[in-house]
Amino acid sequence: MVTKKGCHLCERVIGALEELAQRYDIEVRTLDISRDAKLTNKYFLEIPVVQVEGRDVFTGRDMTVDSAFVSKLERALKP
Repeated sequence: MVTKKGCHLCERVIGALEELAQRYDIEVRTLDISRDAKLTNKYFLEIPVVQVEGRDVFTGRDMTVDSAFVSKLERALKP
């Protein structure tokens, strides 16, 4: 999960991911863009960004943390 300190939507997404981690074999890791200028340039307007196996799956532009988001993420996690 690509995030930055103080991003309230990021915190909500992390919470949803942690709930999913209890049902699926996934590890929730965060990557703070403020620690790397290249990441800041790439993701500043996109966070939060959910990645699955290194691929950007969802960005802040296309998500609302609700049951639909959780359903989309569950589909992305299934092989």
